Amino acid sequence: MMRRRFSARELFELRNGIPVDDLIQDHLRMAAKRREGQLRFLCPVCNEFNTATRQATNLARCFRCERNFNTIDLVMIVNGSDFVESVRYLKRLLKEIPRHEDRSGALKQMLQQIGTP
Repeated sequence: MMRRRFSARELFELRNGIPVDDLIQDHLRMAAKRREGQLRFLCPVCNEFNTATRQATNLARCFRCERNFNTIDLVMIVNGSDFVESVRYLKRLLKEIPRHEDRSGALKQMLQQIGTP
């Protein structure tokens, strides 16, 4: 029997543990470009580039159709999958991405090896 319920913690981690910029560019391969230091992507709803992402909230926004997208929303729309399939996709993806604390530990170790003060 396949599990269909996900805890609030799991969903929070999926919405925030995968950078929305990386998801758009590297995993969903959406049309995107950097302008004025901001990632602009082709909105999957209205097909306009009047969009932006915000790292602080890990959300994407289309100003034309006035929609906000979290990582789950984007996967659902771009891949044409339902909520459960999208969550499972992101759970697999999250396993591939090093956690922030793992990256931080790796950076500290690298700095120690090269002898920085």
